Amino acid sequence: MIPDPSGFGPVTSSLVVGPEGEHIGPDGTSRSLGGEADFEWFVSLRRQAKVILTSGKTFRDEKYRKPESAELAVFSRSASDIIPNFEVIRIGPQAAQSFSDAVGHLLSLGFDRIHCEFGPTGFVSLAKRQSIASLLSSESLNGIESFTTKHSLEFDLLGSNALSIARVSSVAVH
Repeated sequence: MIPDPSGFGPVTSSLVVGPEGEHIGPDGTSRSLGGEADFEWFVSLRRQAKVILTSGKTFRDEKYRKPESAELAVFSRSASDIIPNFEVIRIGPQAAQSFSDAVGHLLSLGFDRIHCEFGPTGFVSLAKRQSIASLLSSESLNGIESFTTKHSLEFDLLGSNALSIARVSSVAVH
């Protein structure tokens, strides 16, 4: 059973991993790591958001398209990271130096429902903040266990049938 994402608070972050905890599948993206249940989960998280926050690297690697029901914000530490012909909220070095700063910047702009989609670096960084619901999914519980062990994270399993979903936090948080 997929949890209701509306109960996680104003800021969520998600990452899908494979059976060994890997965040990139055979196609070079995360798309090939999850099946139908993961896609449903991903869509349910996005539906709750007013803005989707991602990094310039994730934007390029995953070949992002503008979400139908939310704004898109791209955080990049590089001023030269320009995304041509794409209407996005750009969050550069002047507005934010970290993933948390980028979230704070969007909150200061009045966005009250933010969903973050980063690779492991951004995801782990946000997992250190209790105010952000960092949600890890995998078709294999072993994938969640491998990823959290590798990154020194704790997790609470929220659901486990066709898709294991866990809320992740930093060991230092508790």
